[in-house]
Amino acid sequence: MWKGCLILLLLVILAPVGVFADNLVSYANITVTAQGYTGTAPYGLTVTYISDYELEISWNKGYDTNVTMIRAAYGRPLIDRSDGFEVYTGNGTSTILWTPNVGLVGPIYLGAWSQSNSGVWEELGDKAEGNFMSVSFLFVALLILGLTLFIAAFRWKDMLLSYSSALTWMGIGFWWMAGGIDNFGLDQSWVRILVFIPFILSFAVLLRLMNTEIIMESKGKKWSEFGETPKEEAPSRREVYREVLRKRIR
Repeated sequence: MWKGCLILLLLVILAPVGVFADNLVSYANITVTAQGYTGTAPYGLTVTYISDYELEISWNKGYDTNVTMIRAAYGRPLIDRSDGFEVYTGNGTSTILWTPNVGLVGPIYLGAWSQSNSGVWEELGDKAEGNFMSVSFLFVALLILGLTLFIAAFRWKDMLLSYSSALTWMGIGFWWMAGGIDNFGLDQSWVRILVFIPFILSFAVLLRLMNTEIIMESKGKKWSEFGETPKEEAPSRREVYREVLRKRIR
């Protein structure tokens, strides 16, 4: 008897129970996306200033990848691999970006992404930013500074202003001779002639300074006396009263 009850109990426990979909409380849609091996992202992405209109971009290729794509945008970071404009796509490790004047376009943002040997793009990428001062703008600013000091030195005949003006013009001249001015290269003959102008202005300031010193020394004055003669301090009322009393006593 007890054996029969035991067999009946096991049948109840092991019997399959049906589950209907209508009895579920909620449903969930699950999407599985498969992607092949992508290799690693590029690294060491850098941008180097060459001139106001030319930037060099270099990078290291990702491991187990073949193609690298470089994209860029002006004034804002890149969002993803489809943002900005394409600069380069290939299997190299450097390229040249020709751009408008870097002083006008603002900072440039770069992104690099790798494509695996199987043709699959990775999405992490490598980012870089370049923010450069225009050499042309700096050159113009130095010219304005030199001209201002030059006029001030001739106007007020001041030693410090004269030396500052001369040093500024000499600095511009040597920088120009070293070939650091993008828009005025020494490859043209008329530019090679213009290079002498900063040195001429520098010597003009120094000669003016020497001439002023000679004239003032001929009048018996030192450099400390080149300015206007200080006004004598007016006597106090007490001193005036004493002087009146002295004259009366006499």
